[in-house]
Amino acid sequence: MRPVDEAERADRDPTGLAPLIARIDAWVRASRCFPELERDRPSVEALLRQIRARQASLEMPLRILLLGGTGVGKSTLFNALAGAELAQATSVRPTTRELTVYYHEANGTSSLGSLEAKAQLSGHTRPPLRDKIVIDAPDFDSAAPENRALLREALGVTDLALCVVTAEKYLSGELFQLIGEHRDGIEFVFLLNKTDRVSQPELIVDDLRAELERHGIFGARVLCVSALAVREAQERAAAGGEDPLAAELDERAGEWRALRELLERELDAVRIREIKAAKLADRVRGLLRRLEEGVPEDVPQRVQAWRRGWSAALKDLTTDLARSFFGAIRADFELQNLLRYLFGTSFAGPFGVFMTLVYGLRSLLMPGYTRARRFRSADLESLLGERLRSVEIHTVERRVRALLERFEQSGRRHGFLPAEEQGRFLREGLPSGVASLVVAVRSRATREFYDTVQRAAGGDFARTVRLAWNFLPLAVVGLTVYGFVGSLIEGGLSLAPSAVARDLKETIPLLEGGLVALLLSCLLQWPLAERSVARRVRTALGLLEGVVEEAVDECLGGAVIEAPERALGEVLERHREFVRLREDARRVLAASEDGPAGAHAPEERLRRPDRVRA
Repeated sequence: MRPVDEAERADRDPTGLAPLIARIDAWVRASRCFPELERDRPSVEALLRQIRARQASLEMPLRILLLGGTGVGKSTLFNALAGAELAQATSVRPTTRELTVYYHEANGTSSLGSLEAKAQLSGHTRPPLRDKIVIDAPDFDSAAPENRALLREALGVTDLALCVVTAEKYLSGELFQLIGEHRDGIEFVFLLNKTDRVSQPELIVDDLRAELERHGIFGARVLCVSALAVREAQERAAAGGEDPLAAELDERAGEWRALRELLERELDAVRIREIKAAKLADRVRGLLRRLEEGVPEDVPQRVQAWRRGWSAALKDLTTDLARSFFGAIRADFELQNLLRYLFGTSFAGPFGVFMTLVYGLRSLLMPGYTRARRFRSADLESLLGERLRSVEIHTVERRVRALLERFEQSGRRHGFLPAEEQGRFLREGLPSGVASLVVAVRSRATREFYDTVQRAAGGDFARTVRLAWNFLPLAVVGLTVYGFVGSLIEGGLSLAPSAVARDLKETIPLLEGGLVALLLSCLLQWPLAERSVARRVRTALGLLEGVVEEAVDECLGGAVIEAPERALGEVLERHREFVRLREDARRVLAASEDGPAGAHAPEERLRRPDRVRA
């Protein structure tokens, strides 16, 4: 493939804005998370379509529209520019009901698009007006809605508007409203018509310029003409067999020659392209301003707050599901007693013997502990499975859906709008995912419950605790043994049966006291041991509830963890792209202003001559 050189690339894209426009278009289509932008999306997309149409029309003829109200003489001026009676000119309201187009036959009318079918076409072969199309449109103050709609459609393809006003209608609010709506895409030149009927037209011109400056339009070019005087001169020339366009004009015609100079000579092919390029850049600037209004500056801070709220909501979900699965178990009297029996009989040493006796008596006397002696790990898991089967899938699904709705509501509170298709994406696969979650919690909890209980009772720390529980009983036993041995030594060692019997009889009170002390030490520790058992039960159930968190990660991670995180990341990425796009756009637009073509030169050529010289 032949490489494209710089000259060919510039010829294809003389403004250098094509890549920027494509990036803006792609960003707008991909970004649907900013509420302000969504509310303004129809107008933003319409502006993008206009920009693409303007970009495609850079090599097309310059479209010049006569813009004015009823009775200002637009049609007469149009006929004077053509030198023939092409448009209906009358004082009856409304004057213009359709488009009348004056075009060069070498250019054709394809640049009008859909307007071509709604226009009365009149071709010519005048070389000075090649690459230009002059359009006479309905009055902007027409009472007919279809006429006003047709005018606005024509403004959508206009490059240069000749605003025709008179001494009576130069301060029309509707005119300035139209100018304000289209100032970024259209260049304006003002024609004060019917000046042959005004004694001091320069005063009106100064007042018009002052009003334009109040609306932000500075240095506008204003020409004073009398289209009717020109048309009368043309008709006299035609009656004499002369060229109407070469008719002799008197002073009543005003600056008509300056208007023809502007249209026929100043607007050459280079200037036409420069005007279009400059106005295209203006439209891109206007689009960027609209986008800036719809994208908050503090998006990263808002997303961070959104993420923190979502993390808290996800923890609430895990807690809520754990409560749903194991809330009844925490209040289950039989299961609680079974766990107490397991933990109560797990103590080691002398104190463990005491606790085993205590819980053994309980299992004989208290109904809640009766089954505990015969319980195995499989029986415990079976009992837990029965309790967990009471949790219904649709209940869990409803809570998960409520959580995802909470995610979207939180996003809206922080100024973001999860798109409808994104909301569907967040919820996809939930029924099967929730069913898998419920099944996973049931199977894993019942399978791992006994191991979870053992973990709550085992470990190095538990062994250390067991020694602590037996410290006092072992101390009593040790002291008793020490006293017993000491009493034997003090009485003298003798192997005679009578002596041995006497020594043992004398130590019976000591042994009885040791047993009583051992029992008292165990009784003193018993309330603390009961609290420890209750704490271990709570720890075991807490470890069991960790199964829910693992199951949520495994079965619903895509819907409640990965998808929301992708949504948050997408919002951040859209904002980062916009920041980069805005910075690149500023550089590109600044380069277009300072380019070799001089993008603002054609605008200045259309402004006041004294302003240009200054």
